[in-house]
Amino acid sequence: MSTGSLGLVVAACFALGAAWLAGKTLSTRANGTPMPQLAARQEAAAARERIDLRQPLRALATTPTAHGETLAQRGIGLDLAVPDAALTVVAIAGDLPLLVSHIADAAAATLPRGATLHVLARAEGHQAVVSLREADISTGTAPRLSQAFETGIGRSTSSLAHACQAIAARHGARIYTAPSPLGDGCLTLRFPLYGVRAAHAPKGLL
Repeated sequence: MSTGSLGLVVAACFALGAAWLAGKTLSTRANGTPMPQLAARQEAAAARERIDLRQPLRALATTPTAHGETLAQRGIGLDLAVPDAALTVVAIAGDLPLLVSHIADAAAATLPRGATLHVLARAEGHQAVVSLREADISTGTAPRLSQAFETGIGRSTSSLAHACQAIAARHGARIYTAPSPLGDGCLTLRFPLYGVRAAHAPKGLL
């Protein structure tokens, strides 16, 4: 093969490679997933790990709020009830401690000194459920913590509520107000439990 012919072959290979790469990029964008977002999704998926939800909840007592103080140092008591069995969920590394930190900040911003925050965690079917409610509620008064999340009272609380909702959405979880054994109007978190759906799925659906 002559030098000229070899040069044409090399140039053709480069052109085909460039066209293939451009086609993949356009295809990705046409499907509504820009390359940076696709990379971010892959990175997030790779960073997911199994976490016992009881661990970040237990850290709620020692997590500093935005003011640099724990809830106890802010004069807010904590009554935490968790089950003996693990509440294993799959989460992006660091997200659940951040969620707990945001809740601590919201409690510090909305609850008065002398209040007690009750936290009840349990398994309900294929979900891990956490209910939060303050104890010093007068009859007919809406719980402050869940009301702050619903109405976004105060700029700081509103941003915390949006941050918590964003973390929940990344994990197929929900944050909303619902009754629980603690009473009405609890701030409620629901996370899918790891492995429970697969264990109870009918044969042929796995």
